[in-house]
Amino acid sequence: MAAEPPDVPVVRGLSWSELADALWLAAVIDGAEPGARPDAGSPGAPGDEDEDAGPPPEPPPDLPAADPAATGEPAERFVAGFSREAGTLHTSGPGSRVGATGVLHGAADIVRALRPLKLTRRSLHEDDVVLDEDLTAERAMHDQLWLPATKPGLVRRLDLTVVVDSSPSMALWQPTVGGFLAVLRQLGAFRSVQIRLLETEGRAEDGIRVPVLRGGTPGASERRPGELLDRSGNRVLLVLTDGASESWRQDLVSPLLAQWARVMPVAVVHMLPRRLWGRGGLPLHQARLTTPGPFRPNRRYGVELPDAWVTGEDPEPAGVVPVPVVELDARWLGWWARLVTRAQPDPVPAMVLLARDHPEPAVSWWEETGTQPTAQERVKLFHGVASQPAFRLATLLAAVPVSLPIARFVQAELVPEAGSADLAEVLTSGLLQTPSTFDGDQDGEDVVFEFSAAVREALLAAGRRSETAQVVVAARREFGDRHPVLLRISDALEDPERTPIPDPGLAGEVVLERVVMRALSGPYAARAERLQGLERQLSGTARAGAEPAPRTASESMVANVREEAADSLRRVRELTTDSPAVWGAVPARNPAFIGRQALLQALEDGLGEVGIAVLHGMGGLGKTQIATEYLYRHLRQYDLVWWISAAQETQIRASLTELARQLRLPGAGETVTAVPAAVDALREGRPYRRWLVVFDSAEGPESILPFFPTGGPGEIIVTSRDPGWRAVVEEPVEVGLFDHAESIELLRNRDPGLGDEEVNRLAEKLGDLPLALAQAAVLRAETGMPVEDYLELFDQKVAEILATAAPTEYEVAIAAAWNVSFDELGTRNPAAHQLLQICAFFAPEPISRSLFTGVHRVSVAPELDAAMHDPTLLEQALRDVNRLGLARLDYSNDTLLLHWLVQLVLRNRMSETHREEMRHRAHLLLANRDPGDPASARLWPQYQLVLPHIYAAELIGCDEDWVRELVINLLKFLYHWGDHSGATALAEKVVQAWSVKFGEENALTLEASERLGFFLWVLGRYEEAEKINNRTLLLYQQKDAGGKRSEQTLNAQLSVAVVLKARGDFAGAKELNLATYYEASRALGPGEPKTLTAAHDLVVSLLLTGEYAEAHRIGEETYERCTAVLGYDNTATISTLNILAICRRELGDYTFARIELQKTVERVRRLFSEDNAGVVRREYHLAVAQRKDGYHTLAYALSRSALDRFRFRYGQSHPNTLPCALAHAIDLRHAGDLAAARQLGQQAVDLYRGSLGPGHPHTVVAEVGLGVTLRQLGDSVAAHECGESAFRRLRNLLGPDHPHTVAAGIELANDWFALGEVQRALMRDTDSVDRARRVLGEDHPITLAAQLNRALDLQRLGRIREALSLHQDAVARYRRALRAGHPAATAAEQATRAGCDIDPTPL
Repeated sequence: MAAEPPDVPVVRGLSWSELADALWLAAVIDGAEPGARPDAGSPGAPGDEDEDAGPPPEPPPDLPAADPAATGEPAERFVAGFSREAGTLHTSGPGSRVGATGVLHGAADIVRALRPLKLTRRSLHEDDVVLDEDLTAERAMHDQLWLPATKPGLVRRLDLTVVVDSSPSMALWQPTVGGFLAVLRQLGAFRSVQIRLLETEGRAEDGIRVPVLRGGTPGASERRPGELLDRSGNRVLLVLTDGASESWRQDLVSPLLAQWARVMPVAVVHMLPRRLWGRGGLPLHQARLTTPGPFRPNRRYGVELPDAWVTGEDPEPAGVVPVPVVELDARWLGWWARLVTRAQPDPVPAMVLLARDHPEPAVSWWEETGTQPTAQERVKLFHGVASQPAFRLATLLAAVPVSLPIARFVQAELVPEAGSADLAEVLTSGLLQTPSTFDGDQDGEDVVFEFSAAVREALLAAGRRSETAQVVVAARREFGDRHPVLLRISDALEDPERTPIPDPGLAGEVVLERVVMRALSGPYAARAERLQGLERQLSGTARAGAEPAPRTASESMVANVREEAADSLRRVRELTTDSPAVWGAVPARNPAFIGRQALLQALEDGLGEVGIAVLHGMGGLGKTQIATEYLYRHLRQYDLVWWISAAQETQIRASLTELARQLRLPGAGETVTAVPAAVDALREGRPYRRWLVVFDSAEGPESILPFFPTGGPGEIIVTSRDPGWRAVVEEPVEVGLFDHAESIELLRNRDPGLGDEEVNRLAEKLGDLPLALAQAAVLRAETGMPVEDYLELFDQKVAEILATAAPTEYEVAIAAAWNVSFDELGTRNPAAHQLLQICAFFAPEPISRSLFTGVHRVSVAPELDAAMHDPTLLEQALRDVNRLGLARLDYSNDTLLLHWLVQLVLRNRMSETHREEMRHRAHLLLANRDPGDPASARLWPQYQLVLPHIYAAELIGCDEDWVRELVINLLKFLYHWGDHSGATALAEKVVQAWSVKFGEENALTLEASERLGFFLWVLGRYEEAEKINNRTLLLYQQKDAGGKRSEQTLNAQLSVAVVLKARGDFAGAKELNLATYYEASRALGPGEPKTLTAAHDLVVSLLLTGEYAEAHRIGEETYERCTAVLGYDNTATISTLNILAICRRELGDYTFARIELQKTVERVRRLFSEDNAGVVRREYHLAVAQRKDGYHTLAYALSRSALDRFRFRYGQSHPNTLPCALAHAIDLRHAGDLAAARQLGQQAVDLYRGSLGPGHPHTVVAEVGLGVTLRQLGDSVAAHECGESAFRRLRNLLGPDHPHTVAAGIELANDWFALGEVQRALMRDTDSVDRARRVLGEDHPITLAAQLNRALDLQRLGRIREALSLHQDAVARYRRALRAGHPAATAAEQATRAGCDIDPTPL
């Protein structure tokens, strides 16, 4: 047999499938030479230097694309996401791992190294089968039938998750990352490849960065780390990073790695070569690892630190999870693949990162010594460890803006011997910083890294001046268009005297140019001095001009009020340049206004005397016109004029909400806070003292007095038909008929050609009624009808009216005048007449033209139907209505406004049957505008168009289910909009009306009852809510057949459970929630929204009963399902994440809970306004977590802010306000303000007693907190009485093992200790220790508090040895359980007794 050629590797023992893989790879990777590599027992044994694998392979043109659904994002898209510029994919040089095509070098070696991961298992799917040849043949021999037998097919065993660090410096490695991901897919070892990005820059909380996990492409939504957990044993996770981010340096990624590595195999793939690992932020250790078996999670690894005797560390560290760190190289990856695929009983050397649940950043030498190195020292240190090409590259980059495209260009043009590793040395040197303005979603290619001025100067001083000028000129050619500073510096190199000094607004560019000019010195020194002076000037200006950012207001406001206000403001500014600063929705001035001088003077006198004037009188006499005229005559007296349509409370609230928005008041985002904010601002005269507010068409005093800014410096005008205003003002101004001279003047102004006799006859016939006179004048002007003909028609209409009713003389004149015009309109344009008849059933408010467009499923009459489908015909109909003066068409906001008297006359003209028919058509037109999603803020303006008409159109009485569904949606809209009182009032009317008309058991009646029960609960009206919810549940249960629960019944059960929680029956609520959850899962499936709601409520119940671990388990499952089903930013998903963080808080993981809640708060702030109730609630929860984690100052400020906003929004006794008040009382106690803590704590106790009752667990918890404050004030006797009573009641209510009972027992022991009853304190603490260990675990902070106090009890009793051992153990556990520097750990070290703050779980 011929000998093998010496340069061809001999490979024996391959299976046929492996040979096929080899042939495929040979075809794919043309030109790669897979030389044999030794099988290293340690990843770094053969050496640390990179080995060039030759020219990169081209992928075959027919390579099948990976299925994105199965494998996540394609590598190409991932790479493109890192860089928008195709040119940046080229990376070359000695340190590069990719070639010009972006394909990873050594791909064949890596594929071979990862071959141990290509494992299979039998498929679990019934349809996934293959032919079993042996069994088929055996059966054929037995029964002579060749029937095919099958067996389960084989599938790949493993899934892979790749978490890629997306910090700006990682953009340097994006071609390498893309090539590696392509190789992983080509390997074919994994069923799926999931990609996630880890954002390690750009988020700051409490002054430190917080890593954020996102989806597989830049800009994807935030994801929860727990989503990656896979306990099946069939998933491995790789983290790709260069370790350059500050989050790695501060060990902030460690908790994520620990969380993942406790469940599955995890490794870190370092992008830098081994020799540079010490430059980054990864705290690495030489270690020896053992593994118990294949694919075991890292927590099962055995770890020894052979160098611990040098570093002083524990050689076998406890409480850490070792995570191997490997280089992106075949030798390292092969070592890791062997490590995870087999048992490794004998220790093997490794580099590991010791992941912990709490960050423990390494302390640098200058932090230990308390001195910061100067810029020169830092540059000198870098020079001592960096490669020569890397240092030279740094000196060149110091002269230009440093983005990755510029850095690569400088490397290629001026330092061609440098490679990616050299550039990475510069980026990880610590000399460059990520800009403070960096957004985590920003493309890394766009980031401009920052040198401090001093570091730039030190680097440029170490370089050559000729190269400094050279790099500026070279960079200008390529990047001058994107970085204008390069153009200016380049110009200054040619003519430093004449080149203009930079704009003062470009402070950063001024510094860069000044540093370059100073480094070049010589003819550039004078320019450097001028720039230095400009720097000083800018620095002083910035300090003097610093202002807080303006507060932004929510844009989810009342669209029609805003449009009217804007249109009104445009009109008044056309009249005068001296208009009020705020001018809202004032009607247009009537150019034909005449007379009324006495009334205008009386109005002015009334305002001057008491600041309030009321115009009252019958409709149609011109009250609104008089108020409008007064405003225009006196507008220069005011800074704010605001017009409110006051016929309905919802309209008043809408108008005041818009006023709050225009004044930029806190709380303007929702009506529940905006209304009191606007009223208070007017009352206090901020920001304007000279204001005038008009309440137009008010029903009566009781309807608007709650909205009066009484006692304020401004003025109020009211117009009303109700004469009963003497309780508000002594002399209301009564508006009556025109005097005869005014009637004559009005008619002559409209028609100067009328003779004296004609004018007098018209005025006398129309009874000097302003509205009737105006109507007659408009009709005659439009039609040219002779006076004699008009009077004849008028008399006919009077006779018709008197024949059908017995109206007053006033009503007859008004109706007759309009009936003449209605008949004219019906003859001229039937569609317009029909449109007007429909509008008679809407509210006397602006009616949007959109109600008559886009109409489906509604038919009124042939003529109007045609107009509603033809914009031209509709426009003609509206114009004809406007011409005859029957309604006012406002083209600026596309609305039609009818006087209520016009509507009344129109309705009275109809027969009863016609009236009911037209009212029903109005109902259908309103229902046609229902967008169907009342929770969506962007759709609220559509509901606001419909809302004013709900009562006028009698929507509640409609039989049509389509219309009734609109009513249900209006209830939901009012709740989401923030008008909880309005929602409750409307729901009460709906339930009452529908119960009588349709029956209690009607489906929509029951749905309205559910809404009412919920609204009552939200308002704290628990007894009423309980009655409604129990009745609703009973009716649903009676409707269910065969024992199967309907979705509506399940929902009603959840409502009843909520009431049980409010009543304090936590165990009963849990049982009902548990049953509902199982029934929903069985009937609907685990991923249905209703099941997810049931699961969320069950988690709350489990928290209330103290079953924290079970609550956390179900909460995690629920959150994962919510994310998948509802989406990341869905309100239910966010609520579940919030309650899950509370679970972690109650389990004692305070740091994790704080960080998760901080991210939740940031997310809801992005989604909603700052004053949204959900935002404030989550800020309160964050404040509690901050206090638990020892950040007392932050907690104090945030709880104070949340409490102020809750009080402002809901008042003192609202369910949202009470726990926040209790939390702030605890924060006051920690801040040392014991008097304020006692006052607020007592107030919280009293309010809890009044709201939930004296026997509710939350009330008793508030009493525990009050007792602690009393003890710290020195009143130990009162504290003991309060504490002992609370402890006994909690034990009876919740049981002796409930964590709240245990915590109350610890505080009772503190009371005994303060009274000198140490033996009794010891007995109580001993019992608390035993219960806490059993219920919460040995390292829970409550357990440690009891243990510490027991040690101090023993010490006081003289049992020193026992006390010392117990105390030392407690201190050690405190250090492990809590973050470094936590006040509780410090207090334990100082032998100070521990307390337990109890915060009520949300109901």
